[in-house]
Amino acid sequence: MKHILMITAVCLFLFSITGYTQDLSGTLHYSLRSMILASDPEQTSNAIAAWVEERGGYVLYTSPDIIVFRLPVDSFPGIRSFLEDESDALLEYSPGAVDLQEEIVNLRSGIQSREEILEKNLSYIDKTDVAGTLAIEKEVTGLLTEIESMKGRLNKLMVDTRFAYGEISLSFYHHS
Repeated sequence: MKHILMITAVCLFLFSITGYTQDLSGTLHYSLRSMILASDPEQTSNAIAAWVEERGGYVLYTSPDIIVFRLPVDSFPGIRSFLEDESDALLEYSPGAVDLQEEIVNLRSGIQSREEILEKNLSYIDKTDVAGTLAIEKEVTGLLTEIESMKGRLNKLMVDTRFAYGEISLSFYHHS
């Protein structure tokens, strides 16, 4: 009986989580691959990191050779001019965008259908014997695992729509 109450509590919690019915207006994931020439790559890398963080972004990895970061999409258009000003030369600038709408819709639909199956299975628990309850409990556990995995992937996609991904390679330039 404790298992049933625990499963019911978990299901109610899952049903109460919101954020999966957001509109789909901003489903693009922006990215940038760039290469710049810098006389002081470490200083340039630090300047890029500071610029990203000042705009609400965050750095995933930094070294004198490369900086990898996430930047709010509303700040994404300004990075090209910043890189041009901060570097000795902008050697490569390759922005990209991928529409995540189909994947987001599929995940939301999958979550909703599994939650409906979960709710239906839970309605049968009181009407079954011990063997039936155990079978339902096993299925409920599997559904909960699947739902959580799908919600995790959906959350990642939602972050991808709010934050552009950037990789900037820094090449050393020595003044003679």
